[in-house]
Amino acid sequence: MSFFRDSRTLITGANRGIGLEWARQLAGPTDRLFATCRRPNEADQLHEIAASHPDTVDLFALDVTDPSAIQAVVEQVQDRVGALELLVNNAGINGGGKQDRFEGVDQETMMDVFRVNAAGPHLMAKAFADLLRAGTAGRRGATDGRAAVANITSQLGSIANAQSDSWHSYRASKAALNMCVRLQAAALRDDGVVAVALHPGWVRTDMGGAEARLSPEASVEGMMEVVGDLSLEDTGRFFAHDGKELPW
Repeated sequence: MSFFRDSRTLITGANRGIGLEWARQLAGPTDRLFATCRRPNEADQLHEIAASHPDTVDLFALDVTDPSAIQAVVEQVQDRVGALELLVNNAGINGGGKQDRFEGVDQETMMDVFRVNAAGPHLMAKAFADLLRAGTAGRRGATDGRAAVANITSQLGSIANAQSDSWHSYRASKAALNMCVRLQAAALRDDGVVAVALHPGWVRTDMGGAEARLSPEASVEGMMEVVGDLSLEDTGRFFAHDGKELPW
């Protein structure tokens, strides 16, 4: 896709699941890919991707709940490329999933999940805003002068669809992230940066489980198609991996 060709991209939570698949699919077409996770030394599959693309893939340690770690990565990206066309806010935790119910939910779990799933992506967007603004100025092969923040959320964060007594911390954190997407969109629209919420579908990962309908490959292929087709008119919207718009 033309948007990804020769682009500069940063992914959080790139060590497994959906984030790893984003890294795998973007390692080839991108000009520079910054793949981040908390412990990259333990991410064997991610190292294999980097080894296959030594000139274009960089691995950085990054905990999205640590402002000093975020700033350190900002400075490294600034020094190496000076701009980003795409930030994929993928890092996330589930807080207990199906067992995280009304009678058992606790403050510590909720706050941990909110820090990773909602505050982390929002602070990442804030920290990388200037690099994304610089990314709208154009790059080799670019035709649209556009940059984007792709926030990986979930339909479980849709208030309109909330019915089940499970995943309390996760659902609430993704609803908060969805609001953060609207705030990002308002802050960055005039600078030509698109911010969207993306639901990857029910994906066969550690979090999604073996019975999930989608492979990581199909999910990321769909999300990449959505991102590749974005315009400023789409900023602040909530899309599924297949391009369908979801209710807030």
